[in-house]
Amino acid sequence: MSLKEKKKLQKKIKNLESLEHLKKIKSLKSKFLELKEKYKSCKKNNKKYFKKMKLRLIKENTLKYKFSLEKIIISLLPIIDSLEMALKTILNSQNNIPKISEKLLENNIFLLQTLLKNGVTVIEKVNVVFDPSIHQAMFLKKSKKIKKNHVIQILQKGYLLNNRLLRPAMVSISS
Repeated sequence: MSLKEKKKLQKKIKNLESLEHLKKIKSLKSKFLELKEKYKSCKKNNKKYFKKMKLRLIKENTLKYKFSLEKIIISLLPIIDSLEMALKTILNSQNNIPKISEKLLENNIFLLQTLLKNGVTVIEKVNVVFDPSIHQAMFLKKSKKIKKNHVIQILQKGYLLNNRLLRPAMVSISS
């Protein structure tokens, strides 16, 4: 083999190698384009999915919010009925105070039971250390029987809902 033939052969080999490289490049380009299309499709599908999910969650939360009070309102209906009966008793009575006070006491018990069933706690203890997170001090009173900085009297009951303060108890405190 002559030097010319060797050079020609080397040139052909280089050409073949460059053709193979071109084929690989084309193959990689087509794979890249295919993956790019898959990415775009996935991105588009994810946007649709999250949009649907967001709308579903908004709808569910709207329904939950809309009907969240249903349970407590249903529990309060017998109290309303009882109050109406008490009003009828008052209107039809001629100084029938014992019956009226009895009906009012029943209503109070019904209402408290309903609140307790729904996670409400009443703040009404006396002779406990004053706690500003649940008590609102209205005035100070001197007391020999109750320790300093303790609740002497509940002026208005306070309420917690699942340990979250709804209304502080208005109290007088020993000084």
